[in-house]
Amino acid sequence: AVVSTQSTGDAWVKNISELHRQKPPPAVHYSKNMPDIDVLMQEWPAELEELLSRVKLPSAEMDCDLGEYVDIICSILDIPIYQNRIHSLHLLFTLFSEFKNSQHFQKMAPPAGEEEPER
Repeated sequence: AVVSTQSTGDAWVKNISELHRQKPPPAVHYSKNMPDIDVLMQEWPAELEELLSRVKLPSAEMDCDLGEYVDIICSILDIPIYQNRIHSLHLLFTLFSEFKNSQHFQKMAPPAGEEEPER
């Protein structure tokens, strides 16, 4: 009886986990116009891609506070920054999630256990 109860419990947890995984994210209503995620995911111009292959993006070790760093990263990615950075950060993390889950970029990622070479 204990084994049956445990397997029933495990099945329930698995079903609930799957339900939560498939649940669409809550809608966020921005107070100002923000770019569409598909626009932000478009390929950058070749000149910018070439520049990024030679120049390192700003790292978190920059001599600035967190707010300034958020402004810099959002600006590079064409995410507007208004008085409230929460919406900009939400869009930044949504963009990150979309890239992370994109089949195109999953094919380009290094195999598990390997790190990307530093630029």
